[in-house]
Amino acid sequence: MISFIEKYPVNFNFLQLNKKRNAVIGIDITSSAVKLVELSKNNTGYTLESCSVVPFPRNEQNLQQPANTYVIGQTIKKALHESNTKAKQAAIAVGGASVITKNILIPAGLNDDEIIEQIIIDASKYIPYNINDVFWDFEIQGINKTNVSLLDVLLVATRKELIEHKIELLKHAQLKPKIIEVETFAIGNALSLLASQLPCDIEGKTIAVVDIGANLTTLHVIHNFRSIFTRELAFGGRHLTNLIAQTYELPQSDAEKAKKKGELPEGYLCNILEPFKQNIVQQIQRSIQFFSASQNNHQIDSLILSGGCASISAIDKLVSDALNLPTYIANPFIDMSYSSNINHTDLSENASSLLVACGLALRNFD
Repeated sequence: MISFIEKYPVNFNFLQLNKKRNAVIGIDITSSAVKLVELSKNNTGYTLESCSVVPFPRNEQNLQQPANTYVIGQTIKKALHESNTKAKQAAIAVGGASVITKNILIPAGLNDDEIIEQIIIDASKYIPYNINDVFWDFEIQGINKTNVSLLDVLLVATRKELIEHKIELLKHAQLKPKIIEVETFAIGNALSLLASQLPCDIEGKTIAVVDIGANLTTLHVIHNFRSIFTRELAFGGRHLTNLIAQTYELPQSDAEKAKKKGELPEGYLCNILEPFKQNIVQQIQRSIQFFSASQNNHQIDSLILSGGCASISAIDKLVSDALNLPTYIANPFIDMSYSSNINHTDLSENASSLLVACGLALRNFD
């Protein structure tokens, strides 16, 4: 399983577990909030031990920049406090254009050290940065189907400064970075928890996960639990907030509150929400078309909606009808038991937006 871990800056790393497993929380830092999930496991399945979603201060901008380490770190601390977790280790994600993933071919018969040497030699072919400026990792996928003398290898790389920034954020909140995972891989991890929501076994299937966040909508296409395609669009729930603020002449903070509570004037549903829902459908259609044009050998079997906008009433039916695809709202906790820490109302509101954090928390059990 690929991950970037601080103590090993270059080579292939697995999560090393002690006989006594220490709790590892999954922390998803989005453009709008810190999302936290802690799981435990027993013979019958998983238990959700703690979770929280804490928005960033509304007046903060460009929170992914290193200059905002303090603000993000304080928000992580608040999320830890609200969740009542005692965990001191965390798994965190990197994603988007900052991560390079390549499926490459390597001669069969090489050991790990020889594969590393080969990748370093060929690095300029795959990684558009100096090899000394990146953290990278690889995972052997198996013998190539068309040439048995070659191995299929998944190569992942990202700039060192991004990893160092993520580690600094966790340290600011007095957390030890245990795993740094690729976001789309975390979603692949979490898919197993959605199996009961889907009408058929998802092993061997191609699943589209559309995450509609505050500022970005991201299409992740997962085949047999492995990412094969990712595309980001600059569109999200904040567009709806802006429309509300402009239409009703409200401050952004008041528009956000009114959106969540449904306290808006007559005409909102027809004049603002319905056109926004249609816009969501159009954005998803474009991304699916882009995928279909570039990946002729895979056909999407089902679609899963995640993120804050997935909770919009009947959005799953609208998407399903437009794309002629079975569409479901992500709820990775549907088959779990809950600890006494869990606020069921808050969980119901936030479940679909906790998919990445949940996939990160699952890494504790690899």
